[in-house]
Amino acid sequence: MKTHQRAMVVFLLLISLLCTSGVPSGLAQEGNGYQYMGGEGNSTGTQQGSPDNTNQTGGYGNRQGAGNNQNGSGQQGGNNTNHSEGQQYRHRYQRRYTLMEGAGNYTRIRSQCRNNATQEAFEIFFTIDTAPTLQLSYIPTLNASIEQRHFNLIVEQLIEYNDMNTNGKYDGADAIVSSLLLSNVTFTNITYTNSTTADGKTFTIIETHTLDGLFTILIYLVSERTTFLNNTITQKEIKIDFKITDYPFMNQTSNLALITQVETPFVITPEQYTYDERQGTASHESGLNISSPNRSGFFTWANQVIVDDITHPVNVTVLSQSEQTFTGNAQESNTQSQVIFSYPRGKTIVHDPKIGVVELLGEVIPAVLQYEYLSVIYVIACILSAIVFYGIVYYRKKR
Repeated sequence: MKTHQRAMVVFLLLISLLCTSGVPSGLAQEGNGYQYMGGEGNSTGTQQGSPDNTNQTGGYGNRQGAGNNQNGSGQQGGNNTNHSEGQQYRHRYQRRYTLMEGAGNYTRIRSQCRNNATQEAFEIFFTIDTAPTLQLSYIPTLNASIEQRHFNLIVEQLIEYNDMNTNGKYDGADAIVSSLLLSNVTFTNITYTNSTTADGKTFTIIETHTLDGLFTILIYLVSERTTFLNNTITQKEIKIDFKITDYPFMNQTSNLALITQVETPFVITPEQYTYDERQGTASHESGLNISSPNRSGFFTWANQVIVDDITHPVNVTVLSQSEQTFTGNAQESNTQSQVIFSYPRGKTIVHDPKIGVVELLGEVIPAVLQYEYLSVIYVIACILSAIVFYGIVYYRKKR
């Protein structure tokens, strides 16, 4: 009988030790920090080895595409350049269900995944009908007809200014020499260039520029995490290049500033250490995090700009204001953040921001919080083990 009791004690002690050591390590393996929007496949859920690069409409002309990119993104070898003179260009990436359609004046990019029952997706809509505008929206289900707008990024104006207070950036104390309101100029029809990296990964370059070539916007879209020309881009974002060429300066000592504006009904938080930096896919970035209670998007930018092939720091000013409106018992809020990029003077200026989402599906739990949860679970497991142990000792003495 005593042998049986000893065996029971040893068995229960082993279980207690497993509880105290196994629970935290098992939970830690489930992930720490933010999740990637993982998973590859086509609409039927089977995995694909490569994206489907079929142009469904055809009939477009061909030319050699060029993309200029801050942080080392010079010429891009293009194939399948598609001019959209009133026609639609459609491109479906089979990996992660990234779909794109576009015409001469707009591009619509949808990224969706099937990691849960709701099949959420996000969408980026780019238009040049007025000032160039990118709108990021969430789609609650894949069959939803109305998207939920998260924020707009409007590229508003170029300003030539004299830096009166010599702080290296445009502000209210500076004198405006000349300006170009981008809603008052005409942009060329958007073109689409499919290209591949050295390791065979496909990406698309979306391009438009003013008729005189002074201001160019290039957008880079990938079907999977892709690294090319010292840049890493993932499926949950698009990379943008702003390129200024031969601005007609009216003053010999003036500088340039590009004014953009972010509009959203949600909270805007400046960040010096961005989401992509935390994921290890970027460095030397700053930006804005735009968060609702359960979704989060971002507008980020490189802290350096290329001016005449030389790297310089870029000075950025963010001016935010919020307003509240009431319609009966309903209250609506709106936040506007003016993001002003101040660039050194030069013949060719290239700067690369990005927009995208922090988390599409699942709960966002920072790693520090997960470790706190693991600590609590560990303490509880230790307490339970102690109770079991002393219960056994008490039982044996009573016997």
